[in-house]
Amino acid sequence: MGSELISVLMVNYNHEETIGETIESVLSQTYSNIQFIIVDDGSTDNSCNVIKKYNDSRIELYRLEKNCHICQATNYGLTKVRGKYLARIDSDDIWYPGKLERQINFLKEDSTRDICFSWIDLIDENGNNINEECGELVRLFETNYKGQEEWLHTFYFIGNCLSHPSVLMKTKVMNEIGGFELGYMQAHDFDYWIRIAKQFSIYIIPERLLAMRRFVESVNKGKNNSNDSIECNTRFFNEFTDIRAHFFDDMDNALFRKTFGTDFINKNAKTELELECEKAFLMCRPICGEKGIPPAGIRRLHELFRRPEAVSVLEDIYNFRVQDLYQLTGKHLYCDKMWNKRLEKALEDCQRLQDKVERLEEENKNQKRLIQEYAESTTWKIMAPFREVGRAVKKMSAINKKMS
Repeated sequence: MGSELISVLMVNYNHEETIGETIESVLSQTYSNIQFIIVDDGSTDNSCNVIKKYNDSRIELYRLEKNCHICQATNYGLTKVRGKYLARIDSDDIWYPGKLERQINFLKEDSTRDICFSWIDLIDENGNNINEECGELVRLFETNYKGQEEWLHTFYFIGNCLSHPSVLMKTKVMNEIGGFELGYMQAHDFDYWIRIAKQFSIYIIPERLLAMRRFVESVNKGKNNSNDSIECNTRFFNEFTDIRAHFFDDMDNALFRKTFGTDFINKNAKTELELECEKAFLMCRPICGEKGIPPAGIRRLHELFRRPEAVSVLEDIYNFRVQDLYQLTGKHLYCDKMWNKRLEKALEDCQRLQDKVERLEEENKNQKRLIQEYAESTTWKIMAPFREVGRAVKKMSAINKKMS
């Protein structure tokens, strides 16, 4: 079914347990005209043997000699795309049978639509539905923002709310945007969606068309980028902070005003210098509930204070003087939410251990008191000879065992 070719790109690294089910979910799509590009990123397990079991001419397997990680491996796969449309899937996710057909029909309904996503189900490493347990994350993906400005505004103030295994886009989008940024591991797709949103409108199909896997057991953490661990969460926060620091770099002023005008300090800001001031103040806003001021915002203000004409604008229009900058730099600048959580947990663990030590000390004190009471009792003193006989018997028994 279907006349236009859809290129499906999957990158795999050591997912022999799940890749078979993923491949079957792609091959069994009701829309069958696909090019299935599989890039194995230097797997050391049995993944490639599992892939080779599927005798389907639509599969194209490319094996990288060493592990390059998700971004470089994906960029390699993008060079093999031949279809008019492009879809992405990870080697542990599962598409429902009508996923591609539903999405391509949606894009064809309006020729101006170039990229769409869908809602998802969440499953664990065993394939069990965990929507209820991960309700907050499910609700994050169940968004349907409209318009370029609304998406960009959401990306800046909230973060990523798109599931990349749900994407279907015209290949021309990839050709214009390019590949993934190698510097990002945890937030590589988030950076990509921002770059797309600056040039294209994003659409959401409010239907669950796939199941995205999250490894929740501690023994399996690290098996994919979406798992909930301190390392992954910390890395994502660091990458998100960097992405946000460069959010306005390639955004023209007209789009910037339409997207963030309601957040301006000076609602009438129009000149280039005024807009630069607004960008600096926006970048000083805390990230993800943090209390600290992002250093990128402070740097932006530093740059403005190097320009005499900008100093005049800051003072005359925003009533913001260098003394106000000094007040900001006197506060906690670095956003370290994840480290704060680790510190809080460490302090909680320390308190629990301290409480346990106090309980054990109290028990030890009680035991010593009981022993003292027994030692001073008449019964204990009367039984002293019998205890001596008991010890002598045990000693003779031990000697006999050695000699036998």
